[in-house]
Amino acid sequence: MKILVVGKYNPEYNRTKILLDGLRKTEGIEVIEMPFSKKKYFDIEEFKKQEKNCDVIYAPPFSHKYVLFLKRISTKPFVFDPLISNYLTKVFDYKSVFKWSPRAYKNYLKDKLPFKAVDLLIADTFEHKMYYHKTFGIDLDMIKVLPVGANVSDFSPVESGINTAFQVGFYGGFIPLQGVKYIIETAEILKNQKDIHFYLIGTGFQYEEMKQLVVDKKLSNITFEGWIDYSKLSSHLNSYDVCLGIFGDTPKAQLVIPNKIFHYAAMGKSIITMKTKAISEVFTNGKNIVLTENNPKEISEVILTLKQDKGLNFKLGSEALELINKEYNELKIAEKFLEIVKSIS
Repeated sequence: MKILVVGKYNPEYNRTKILLDGLRKTEGIEVIEMPFSKKKYFDIEEFKKQEKNCDVIYAPPFSHKYVLFLKRISTKPFVFDPLISNYLTKVFDYKSVFKWSPRAYKNYLKDKLPFKAVDLLIADTFEHKMYYHKTFGIDLDMIKVLPVGANVSDFSPVESGINTAFQVGFYGGFIPLQGVKYIIETAEILKNQKDIHFYLIGTGFQYEEMKQLVVDKKLSNITFEGWIDYSKLSSHLNSYDVCLGIFGDTPKAQLVIPNKIFHYAAMGKSIITMKTKAISEVFTNGKNIVLTENNPKEISEVILTLKQDKGLNFKLGSEALELINKEYNELKIAEKFLEIVKSIS
């Protein structure tokens, strides 16, 4: 099978990288890439040449803007994997656009028109699939679920030394769905536990606000690690004793399983994250993850339990790693993708 990958996308973005790496490792699959940043840089003649011999066209995440154009000039089955809804993100997550404004409607159409135009739409969770169906009127049969997974070539457990303090780690873009304020409030509850320390990797939307919150609370048990290159991320995660997922109050937080959760699992780490239907599609509370409310007191109690019960901490991480190796590594994600596209190719 020959798959033509085209759109405004970053080949190194996590979702895209996992799938393309898995496809390239799969026997009998050829991947042709045509990323572009602006329409004027897109080679239509080359596209038509490549399309003649391909079996399916795949538009990776964030290609919303060009899907309609690409669909018009294509003749082969077209799959779009948006990963996000512009409408949901800007209006309800970041709340940067007023719900009943013309801009909100414009963002709604930025999703609905490309979603409706393609032959197959991919969602990362069943909950996200239902959101696309209910919000934009996409037929359920036209939406297939493909979990994000993890690239085990980039994320895998490594033997490390014993930490002097119990290290609680998090990484992310400090966006609203991640609920970093609840992590900071958890650290405040545990501030007198001198052998527990929090490490927060990343920068982003609420980064400065969260740093100021730590200053205001006069907390010394949190270290902001800043931005860390993808190639060095796994070595940092490897040093943590337990990893934190998301705890946000936004609607989007209920629909997704973030990249970080799969990465933590691939590293064999115990994970604490907010209980949602989306998370429970893949992970099982008490078996390979700990699910809580976004309540700092409850989160802090789980951290103390895992610190004291090393056997449980190890078991949760081991079960999470086994789950990734069995079902959600890059090869398994590619296999699931191929099963999906066979229905239209």
